[in-house]
Amino acid sequence: MFAESSIARCSLGCCFSRDAVSSPYPGSTAGQHGDSSHQINGHDHGHGQAEPPLHRAPSPSGASTATSRRPSRSAARRGAIPLNEHFNQPIRQHVWKSKRRIWTRATIDRERQVFFDTRVAGRPEIWAALSTALSLLREGDVSTAQGIIDAAGITVPTGDVCEGCYDESGALYKFPEAIVSDPVNLADDDATEESFKFDAGADLDPADDETSTTKLVMGSSSSDDLLDKEKERRREEKGKWNERDLIKVTARLSDRGGPDVVVSIGKEQTVAALARRIQVEAGLPTSTRIQIVYLGKFFRESHTLLAQGWKEGNVVNAYVRYPKQRP
Repeated sequence: MFAESSIARCSLGCCFSRDAVSSPYPGSTAGQHGDSSHQINGHDHGHGQAEPPLHRAPSPSGASTATSRRPSRSAARRGAIPLNEHFNQPIRQHVWKSKRRIWTRATIDRERQVFFDTRVAGRPEIWAALSTALSLLREGDVSTAQGIIDAAGITVPTGDVCEGCYDESGALYKFPEAIVSDPVNLADDDATEESFKFDAGADLDPADDETSTTKLVMGSSSSDDLLDKEKERRREEKGKWNERDLIKVTARLSDRGGPDVVVSIGKEQTVAALARRIQVEAGLPTSTRIQIVYLGKFFRESHTLLAQGWKEGNVVNAYVRYPKQRP
């Protein structure tokens, strides 16, 4: 009787000890196992049998569940705008009014030709596609222009080319208003540009739209401009430039196929002085006017080359303007 009772107690004890040693969680402690058993027993009162090991395994808690949910929400937000897609709107005509320059058909056509001929950054095929599309857009053929834009892989986020457009690699292409469309106050060719004095490059540099204080002045130059030019001429005649301050400038004239003209000027001399030196070196009549263009931007005559972004050694374009012949 004693032996049977001992065997029963031993069996019972062995059962409990076997449950602790042969736990399916080798790294667990007694306290951890007790917690799991407590949860399981609390779930099933009075049934006298344990749940299968699958149900006793610790399930992910609320913290881990929240962690797994957060990336999924972020991924959903990111997936709303695929990375291979760009904001794009149908192109539309740009309407504007020139406030600082009198544009005629002849002058605006020449400026556009110079602009596209002097592009050095960006892809040539994109510039060519944009030039053709803008020409069609000005003629009112919006659908064909849109087709060229789409075929070239160009995106226009706002639909207005003046505000910038992008090629497939993400490069930005920007245009002044005068290149994109005609102003609503485009003047007739017989209005004569000579009736107005305007700053070269007005309406062509989009960065200066809000900051420029240039005004249209009827007739001759202002007294300040005349004084500055006179001082410049006198200084040139006296030769008060140190050789160490001289820079060589190569100019490519628009009225000929070559050769380029190379002149030397002082670093602090203005673009107006450079234009006069080119005029003399190229043998042009004094009645001609030379405008300096660099990277599609008309340089201001009252500023130096270096102050306007020119890099020493780079070629500038000299746009030669002959006086209009009277009938």
